[in-house]
Amino acid sequence: MSSKHEVVIAGAGHHGLTVACYLAKAGLDVILLERSSKVGGGVTSTEAAAPGFVTDTCAVVHHLFQASPIMTRDELGLQSKYGLKYSKPDLTTAVQFTDGTYLTICASLDRTCQSIAKFSQKDAEAYRNFASWISHAHDMMIAGFFAPPPPFGMYTTMLDSSDESRELLRCNLLSAWDVIEEWFSCDKVKIALSRWVSEIMIMPQTKGTGIVVPMMIGLQHSPGRGPGIPIGGSGKVSESMEQFILDNGGTIRTKAAVKEFIVKGGKCEGVILEDGEEIFGTKAVISNLNIKKMFPEMFSSGLSPEGYTRKVDRLRVSEFSAYQQGLALHEAPNYKEDELNEALLVEYAPANEEDYLRYFENLKHGVTDHFPGLVCQSRYDETRAPKGKHTLYLYEYAPYFLKDGGPSKWDEISDQYAEEVMNFLRQFTTNMGKENIIGHWKMSPLEMERKNPSFLYGDFGHVAAFLDQNMGNRPLPGWNYKTPFDNLFLCGPGCHPGAGCNGAGRAAAQAVMEELGIDIETVV
Repeated sequence: MSSKHEVVIAGAGHHGLTVACYLAKAGLDVILLERSSKVGGGVTSTEAAAPGFVTDTCAVVHHLFQASPIMTRDELGLQSKYGLKYSKPDLTTAVQFTDGTYLTICASLDRTCQSIAKFSQKDAEAYRNFASWISHAHDMMIAGFFAPPPPFGMYTTMLDSSDESRELLRCNLLSAWDVIEEWFSCDKVKIALSRWVSEIMIMPQTKGTGIVVPMMIGLQHSPGRGPGIPIGGSGKVSESMEQFILDNGGTIRTKAAVKEFIVKGGKCEGVILEDGEEIFGTKAVISNLNIKKMFPEMFSSGLSPEGYTRKVDRLRVSEFSAYQQGLALHEAPNYKEDELNEALLVEYAPANEEDYLRYFENLKHGVTDHFPGLVCQSRYDETRAPKGKHTLYLYEYAPYFLKDGGPSKWDEISDQYAEEVMNFLRQFTTNMGKENIIGHWKMSPLEMERKNPSFLYGDFGHVAAFLDQNMGNRPLPGWNYKTPFDNLFLCGPGCHPGAGCNGAGRAAAQAVMEELGIDIETVV
């Protein structure tokens, strides 16, 4: 069997869906092929914990997506036509320390500074100055996430043109911890801010992560762009995109796993599914799959260029993964500190710098400890659970390669690990005993990889956001969205700007459109 479309997209995760939306809006005949039974990849919701309770199974709080043209300009009509809505509480994040104290980060700059002042008046003033500094450059930074990046050399040259932009360039070269230490002095302030920005799955001490600090703080205090949760579950983003694609003439096939890319004469002509069916793309073939799973194994023997394949092979994954849990509850968790009940996200951390930095070092070397992050979505979205009931998402950094036993050890210890996380939480809440739990879903880093093979080693970003693998270097210098084969493009989280529900497939769509002679601004 065979069929033909103008554009074939392998993988209907968030990035593939986003690309398909823009290309379908441009009038192209697009087909998405997804190995799972539903679209969305890491941006999905199911009744995993218990019937009637909506569990987000990967992406939960959406940060960068709020700043994307998909939302700010409603370029796809997801809000106006498809009803996509968000809840955005003012108190975004509360970081509670193991000694019981806590610091809150809010959309309100004044309120955030008041919380910081409980620990250090000097740091509160520094935070206000930092937020003011970054506000001037934030629009430029954000715009760069939704368009193809310039080559890294050109990027550095562009930034090396004024004192203000050189400060941003310097942030790129430093670690997140370096940037925070330069501005702030109190241990707990430094811990809270770096705990908050470590969501790129890299230690805050790692060089090249410093730009995340101004980006996240700028997003937090940018009106209308702050983090939020979609009403109905993260999957509502994917569902609205799915409907957009269908309404614009696209085709979506689930349970259609791509096995091989068809290459002839240096040009990719299409794909072969696991059942042997061939599907050809006359204008473009786009892969949302992990580049490390593609080259060389998804090409006929000898076709994958040796030099390129060697570069792909040396790409590194993130320094740790995550253990996820979803709970169906009778009551929302009641924190011993009342203000925490208002927070969208509650995160835990050690109370001193030495223990905190050692925690990340231990993760890197396969040693676990418990400092979870929690989101009770049903506090802000009553559609998540039956009336009077609640949902809870627990997220915790965890190594894929356990020091004692390796990845396979997760099958043995997963239940015990989940209970340890719950016991940790019970120290800081009054009602999280087993009697409050209706249903429980959990997923280890190993199970994450099994569910989605593109999340290699439990890395939902495909490859780590190290400086040599980020921006114009992502996934490889000189190969943003392109591959050695004509007609074959990449669009997944392994491309700029990286992982998350961020609408970043728009940049990949623009790159493909440019190759096809289509102006994205005319389309939108």
